[in-house]
Amino acid sequence: DIECIYESFNMICEVTMLVSRDQWINEGQPVMRHLRDFEIKNNDNSFCLFLAPKIHRDTFNTFSFSNKYEYEGEKQRIIPLSITQFLKILNRVLTKKKENNPITHDEFRILLEKLYEIATDSKDLGDWGKKSNTILDKFQKEGIVA
Repeated sequence: DIECIYESFNMICEVTMLVSRDQWINEGQPVMRHLRDFEIKNNDNSFCLFLAPKIHRDTFNTFSFSNKYEYEGEKQRIIPLSITQFLKILNRVLTKKKENNPITHDEFRILLEKLYEIATDSKDLGDWGKKSNTILDKFQKEGIVA
């Protein structure tokens, strides 16, 4: 797990190689608990980027509940992404670095806010996948968060 402190936000990155229902069983509560502890330690304004080869339906639904309603009394900001989706972000970061114009923490925060909004507003895993891929494709190609 990685903890990141930026100027305008904080983030933890949780990674798993699990893809079956075990993903939810082994990662659901621990990820939400780790994020809550991190939020408390860093005065909130935190995201969690959850990365896996693919996001299991039960994991998505667990994090959706935490995002929309609460975990231990407060909403959280957990963004599930498949490795393929995360690579789209990394490709954009590499492109900007090659152009000698690195991505800023504000650009990254805006992307995370949009992905969080999509994760919160999506009705199910399929809806989330379509919406988040649209945002990530545009970000990878143009650096724009629509």
